[in-house]
Amino acid sequence: MLAQLAMPTRKQIRRALLRTLLKNSGVVKEFGTGQEVVDQLADEFHLNEAQRTAALETVYRKENRVKKALLWHRLLFRAADALASEGSVSRPTQTLQLTGKREWMLTEKGFDEALRISDIPLAAKDSLPTKSYEVQKIVKKLLETPRPEHYQPFDTTRKLIRTVRETVLRVRGFRQAVIEVYDFRCAVCGLKINAPDSLCWEVEAAHIVPRGSFGRDDVFNRIALCRFHHWAFDVGWFALLDNYKIRTSSKLSSLPADFGRLGKYELVRALTKRGTGIQLPGSRQAYPHVNSIRWHRQFVFYQ
Repeated sequence: MLAQLAMPTRKQIRRALLRTLLKNSGVVKEFGTGQEVVDQLADEFHLNEAQRTAALETVYRKENRVKKALLWHRLLFRAADALASEGSVSRPTQTLQLTGKREWMLTEKGFDEALRISDIPLAAKDSLPTKSYEVQKIVKKLLETPRPEHYQPFDTTRKLIRTVRETVLRVRGFRQAVIEVYDFRCAVCGLKINAPDSLCWEVEAAHIVPRGSFGRDDVFNRIALCRFHHWAFDVGWFALLDNYKIRTSSKLSSLPADFGRLGKYELVRALTKRGTGIQLPGSRQAYPHVNSIRWHRQFVFYQ
């Protein structure tokens, strides 16, 4: 039947599935009818109507019934199952325990292979917000950490040398946890946009107390910001009050009229017109800690 319909080989489907996982932030849902990824992959192979609708029949003689399943869906499942057997993806049952969602998710091994077959340098891995099973374990641990009442935003005992693997996974885990809880949006302007190839998001996980000042790597000392507002926050153009409202520097009034503008839009001075707070995560557990934002107001912000 496979030969008769000229269906793609399992190897071809596995490679396409890895590339698709990479473009979909590292996860895809199970291959059910109506799932967008099923049609995406079918389009990639230019499958015709006969190939997309061909069905397999399983006869249950004891129950006197016949079960039909689409061949294309079955081929996708078998390819994903083979990837799971070799440790390149986690199975939906495993992902469900970790994230509460039934999805196939890249592992670090699968992530590396997806980059290789997509001709993307491994060095780009650190900047991509692509999920992996190992990184999501770190994200889960970070988001489940109890919110401390007496929070110390400094980690003066931080070791400067760790194993490369531990450092990379932790850094990616911290970043992923922050941008996820802010729904991939800038907390100040609400900008939410990814690259045309869907491989990266514009938003960044900004430290409040910088790493250079031994700021902690956790959700209590980080905030999701677009690149412009990340820079403006780091250099002290604005700060956050204890109630998470925005306070701008008095030095804005001394800026030349043509500074901080994007065409006719007052990009910097718009901060003074908001009169509202930042867009916070849905869970108070993940709010930036007041001890972090107080430090920023005292040592970074230009009043």
